[in-house]
Amino acid sequence: TLLLSNVSSTLAVSLVNLSSLAVGAVLISILAIREEMVEKTNYIPGFLYLLFGSIELGSALIHPSLIANVFILLALIYLIETYREDNVLPMIFKAAFFISLATFFYINYAFYAFLLIICLLVLRPFNWREWTIGFMGLSTPLLIYSSVGYLANYNFHDYLNNLGSLLTNFRKPVISEFFYPLFIVLIILLLLTASKHATRGLGSRIKTQKNLGLMYWLMLLSVINFFAKDNSYYFPLIASIIPISILLSDYFYNIKQLKVANTLFFLLIVSSFLLLLMKMNLL
Repeated sequence: TLLLSNVSSTLAVSLVNLSSLAVGAVLISILAIREEMVEKTNYIPGFLYLLFGSIELGSALIHPSLIANVFILLALIYLIETYREDNVLPMIFKAAFFISLATFFYINYAFYAFLLIICLLVLRPFNWREWTIGFMGLSTPLLIYSSVGYLANYNFHDYLNNLGSLLTNFRKPVISEFFYPLFIVLIILLLLTASKHATRGLGSRIKTQKNLGLMYWLMLLSVINFFAKDNSYYFPLIASIIPISILLSDYFYNIKQLKVANTLFFLLIVSSFLLLLMKMNLL
């Protein structure tokens, strides 16, 4: 919150937004390729992340989700790397720490705390030390924030108040009419992706199956943000761009009907640019 309120320079805001978007695109590519989210080398997740994230770019305000997404992607990389590994306590702590840190930039990401629980259930056999260190990682940023706030005589209760407000003030989404074309295209593509995974499976490798399954859980968690009070007017699915980018990239990479793929991809690009032009007041 301090960063968002104190950075007012147009150049500084643009640099922070662009840097956060670029780092996020690199991290989601690493997540997709190195962690076997998708079959073979596939840079479509990075492209889709840039496409969707650019809708929230602006020179007037730093969008907190672009920064928070960087920490969520780092957390996902650390969590997925724990699969079938032995010495995982440091990775679990770092992942939990990054998830908690993301909420200080965008309080709407508080529901991602459940991501830690889901990943431990899916990727790891039960070990009480791993769960304990995970909850310690989640609480550490809050303890640091509260301690510094107390010593600096800063109102450190704002975080808890904002968290309570988030959980008690759900509302019907306020959506721009320019978002509807993209929303319809995304719904169609996600339904086709889910149908493909339901009929053909989530992949040939067990790790890929687990990772794509996690993306569906992540998608489900991010739907909560769709009804949050401070959600984006232009792109209400901003919290979903990580799972959407990975799931759609898997669909586009494996689709056999080239004409169908090109048509759907074209519609996705056009509807995204329509929303982007509207955001830039060019429509």
